Amino acid sequence: MNILLVDDDPVTRKVMGINLKKWGHTVIEADNGQTAWDHIQANPVQMVITDWMMPIMDGIALCQNIRNGRFAHYIYLIVVSALDSKPDVVHGLQAGIDDYLIKPVDMDMLKARIAIGNRIIGLEQNLVGQFDTIQKNYFQTIRMIAQLIEVFDEELGGHCRRVGRMALKMAKRHNNIDKSDWPIVEAAGLLHDIGLIGLPKKILVKHETEMTGDEKHLYRTHPVQGEIILKKMEFLLPVSRLVRHHHEQINGKGYPDGLQGDDIPLLARIISACSIYDSLVHKWKIPSEDMPERLRLMAGYRIEHALIEHLLAMHKESIESEKNTSFQQVKVENLREGMILAKSIRRNNGALIIPRKTELNGFTIEKLRRFIQIASIQDQVFIYKSANEDNMTQSL
Repeated sequence: MNILLVDDDPVTRKVMGINLKKWGHTVIEADNGQTAWDHIQANPVQMVITDWMMPIMDGIALCQNIRNGRFAHYIYLIVVSALDSKPDVVHGLQAGIDDYLIKPVDMDMLKARIAIGNRIIGLEQNLVGQFDTIQKNYFQTIRMIAQLIEVFDEELGGHCRRVGRMALKMAKRHNNIDKSDWPIVEAAGLLHDIGLIGLPKKILVKHETEMTGDEKHLYRTHPVQGEIILKKMEFLLPVSRLVRHHHEQINGKGYPDGLQGDDIPLLARIISACSIYDSLVHKWKIPSEDMPERLRLMAGYRIEHALIEHLLAMHKESIESEKNTSFQQVKVENLREGMILAKSIRRNNGALIIPRKTELNGFTIEKLRRFIQIASIQDQVFIYKSANEDNMTQSL
């Protein structure tokens, strides 16, 4: 293990350090809590063995800093002290330490306590590994479902990918959304229109105001259909609830439940706002300079004022990104997952294949290779050299 040994007494550090190295550990030494804290913030440490009474920063303050810090893995803390009263020991445990040894330290006892800490660290690493596997399977399932949407309708698939990416970006900048909710809002944005699978294509190309009564009724079932599809998988229950509510409106005139204001989950309101924005840009081709006015007309009606401001800020950033981001031509055979298209890809007859700003994955790259084989597209596409857009939770 990497063990940080902290004590202002050089003799104590030397004796303990010799034994720790003899037992097979890597030892880093510090003579006070502040030096130790500076080291921990820059270097990985698995265990800290620290004296209590030290200058500049004592051992208890160091342990409190570690427990209040955000580290990727658990750091096991052992305090060594001449203070042996019950209140002292309790105070140390309340500061977040894992073990407490009284000076002078018995080396056999220290070795046994380190072994206990090593077992606990191993258990934590095993749990992290299992969680990573579960998370990987979660994201792979969502990718697979998203590809089904793309197979059904390429433009709908592009819309869902962009909404997922944008919803994540908005969630990250929103003060009232916890980091743990980021994957949920991203997945819900990516899958929000899954209930449209199976609807006639002639309905999908229309605005709701252009639909007949039957068409509008059928279209308005898609949030509920999406919820039904997703909630069959228990781990997607939080996502399914957001999918159900992504067509609710602040004024209560949305569907399917007619929720209004704060009764609509915040994450669902974010997905709705991002979906509306993306439709204005890509489906209804609203000019960039007209977007602020169109969005403000929806404030307090379809979208709450605070989210309108987020959309306007992100719209401005998008314009700046367009100006500053350069692109290059890349042969289809050299495409890699994660690349983002700088220009839409169309067949030689003009039909859209993949829209601009799509993040390429294995499915889309293979599709382009098939089109090359039948000579339907050119063998080079335009790719952003550096994408300023967020990739999906580094995951999806």
